[in-house]
Amino acid sequence: EGQKTGRENSYREMRKQAFIFFLAALLLVLAGATAAEMSKGKKKQATTQWFHGIDVSHHQGRINWKRVARGGEVQFVYIKATQGSTIVDDRYAYNLREARRNGILCGSYLYLSSYSTIEQQFAAFKKVAKKSKQDLRPVIDVEREAMRCWTPKEVRRNLKKMIRLITDYYGQSPIIYSQYKYYNEVLAPTFNKYYLFIAKYSKGCPALKGGGKVNIWQFSERGSVNGIPTRVDLNRCVNGMTIDKLKINSSFKAGHSSVNE
Repeated sequence: EGQKTGRENSYREMRKQAFIFFLAALLLVLAGATAAEMSKGKKKQATTQWFHGIDVSHHQGRINWKRVARGGEVQFVYIKATQGSTIVDDRYAYNLREARRNGILCGSYLYLSSYSTIEQQFAAFKKVAKKSKQDLRPVIDVEREAMRCWTPKEVRRNLKKMIRLITDYYGQSPIIYSQYKYYNEVLAPTFNKYYLFIAKYSKGCPALKGGGKVNIWQFSERGSVNGIPTRVDLNRCVNGMTIDKLKINSSFKAGHSSVNE
């Protein structure tokens, strides 16, 4: 009888220890899940905090601009208008109309291509991006992938030509957009005098060769904004840049209407 009671006590003790172990393991799992969720929340917050504007194209699908405006985060938007001389972004007219209707400052960008002449590309852009519908200076998007048919020297020469055409027509020098590595390799320091819109998704504002200053930093390509069904680029004004300086009727000048070859 004594042996039986001892075995029962031992069994109860084992069950008690197993239950305690189970509870401890469960608490660890729950704590880990909570920490992961908090970390995820922090990452999401880091991706959406402190930005002034976004840029969009057909890749963002149908945007609900009323919801975007209601969120109060987006102060300005750059909208893709054209690519090269033949492609018009099929969301441009809708995005421009609805964003402006809901009180968001709008500008347009052209995606520069090495597959057609500068004159052809400018003609396509000004036909689509009506001067009277622009709140902000135009942006020229210069990316490595689209420059493959031009040498670095040709890229610089053609970009200068596009800057002149846009400045003369719109009355303000455009903003130059590029990835920071490509900008440093090909465009710096020639275009450092202009307002620069630079993409760099790693930590720290981009450092530009030759003392260039970033004015708009595209710091994330995975932003989340209410009303936009996909991830979106987030842009931050830095180094003293203001929304007023972005405006097409701004009294602030950057660069010159004529650049020597």
